[in-house]
Amino acid sequence: MNITLLLRPAIILASCLSLVCLGGCTTVDQKIGLNYARNYDSLVRHSGDISVTREATQSAVKNSRGEWIIGSLNNVYGVHQADLLADHSPEEWITDALLHELRQAGYTVTYAESFPAAVARGITITNINAFLTANKGTVSTDTKQELKFNLEIFLNGDKVKTLTVASRDNRTVPFDASKEEMEKIMLQSLQGAMQRIIPEAMTLIDKK
Repeated sequence: MNITLLLRPAIILASCLSLVCLGGCTTVDQKIGLNYARNYDSLVRHSGDISVTREATQSAVKNSRGEWIIGSLNNVYGVHQADLLADHSPEEWITDALLHELRQAGYTVTYAESFPAAVARGITITNINAFLTANKGTVSTDTKQELKFNLEIFLNGDKVKTLTVASRDNRTVPFDASKEEMEKIMLQSLQGAMQRIIPEAMTLIDKK
């Protein structure tokens, strides 16, 4: 029997073990869902019309297949290996979350590309940034999720205040971070941000 054939499985195994020690075998792009849900937990019900818009911030870009790049999948040394992808942008994700929160509270909410000159009650989302980084080691993955955005509050056409919320979530998960784990990280980050910023936004809106 050819000795090369006998040694080939051992060579392949040794090669794979070497790759694992360097941070894992080849990492490929991974797609997750940017979803949002949170129950309205206040006994106070609100009413009235609100217009919502957003400013394009280009916080994320698309790949050649038209998918949004919302994160980086790296090796243990932080060297980029692949992209974390989604079907819609962080801007759309955060906008949908804001619309959900306001509707849950009782408002009639309309999204528009721009406000009329003297909008009675309006909110513009600006300075949007959301990105998840995952550094994969041999037995665990370190994730870092950063989220930031502003809500500009308008009453009768005038901007009355700009609210800012920012959060950072760092955690270590066993082995490779799963699709479900990364979706959970993103969701919890946005839920926490909305929980902090929405009450003050509603207080300003209700002054009209």
